[in-house]
Amino acid sequence: MYWGDLLWLGIGLVAQLFFAARFLSQWLFSERAGRSLMPVHFWYLSVAGSILLLAYAIHRRDPVIATGQLIGVAIYLRNLRYLESGWLGRHSVSIWIGLVTAASLVGYHLGLDPASKPILIGDFWTAFGFVGQTLFTGRFVVQWWMTERARKSVVPRHFWNLSIAGTMLLLVYASVMVDPVIMLGQVLGLTVYTRNLILFNRSEASVATTHAP
Repeated sequence: MYWGDLLWLGIGLVAQLFFAARFLSQWLFSERAGRSLMPVHFWYLSVAGSILLLAYAIHRRDPVIATGQLIGVAIYLRNLRYLESGWLGRHSVSIWIGLVTAASLVGYHLGLDPASKPILIGDFWTAFGFVGQTLFTGRFVVQWWMTERARKSVVPRHFWNLSIAGTMLLLVYASVMVDPVIMLGQVLGLTVYTRNLILFNRSEASVATTHAP
């Protein structure tokens, strides 16, 4: 394994550490509150993890994972706009462009001759991966839409349902592509998503019981 491969494996694992940290802290906050919550640092950790994973995916020439991160960063920044006032809210588009450009340049050029690595396209499995990524990223699109309607950051039940469905498909895709970084992230995420869905259902049941005649 070349030094460049080790470097990018490390970058991918650091990205997954950010993702693991966001959901671990979110899980702890939710367990303490007895319902599913999204603290503000969840979105900061999401941005950090997505930028690193975007660079990693571009390095691997993986259009499935790269597309998901491009959309994800925009949604994370949009949520922060509602949670954090001031400079971040006014310049979220510029921040997105800057971060995505930097990640793309680093991912494309660092550690490898760009022309020597082909884009990962496997016909059926690429389509399969895009279906999984659509579900996985779609959770944040649904969450974004609900947030825009409520004019505040909210997380509906469908977020967790889509998380689980997308994770299962991406886990299969990552196994076929032999990508240990993505496999690790999906395995860890599946546990957290399932637990959050349980907490969400429990919270709704508690509210329904409280308001029952």
